[in-house]
Amino acid sequence: MNFIRAKGIPVWVTIIAVLLGLFSTAIGVGVMLNHSLVLGNIAGADSLAITWAGRNAGLGIALLVAVYLRNANGYAAVFAGSILREVSDIFSFLPNGGATIGLGIFFLLVDIVCFVISLRAARQQS
Repeated sequence: MNFIRAKGIPVWVTIIAVLLGLFSTAIGVGVMLNHSLVLGNIAGADSLAITWAGRNAGLGIALLVAVYLRNANGYAAVFAGSILREVSDIFSFLPNGGATIGLGIFFLLVDIVCFVISLRAARQQS
């Protein structure tokens, strides 16, 4: 894994970045093709589902590009966007509660840790 690891980025962060990038891209593209796949799909909210899918696919692709370029600045930028994605998801889950909030909080914490590590690595390189 060291052959794609950015300088100052631990291997485990690279693995998370690849997995999150692949998952976000796959789920985003999948929902763009079939909006009924979105979690908590609401009939008549097709444009909202497609928008949700696009932001996920976009962040996923950006994260994969950052890994490919081995760029700590890119990691930090995309993890910052991912933090905001998770916060908005958590707010959208609040009315329903349940395990989805816990899952959102888990991913938010992962994104925050990865962001801090990536930002520190990016600052050391500049």
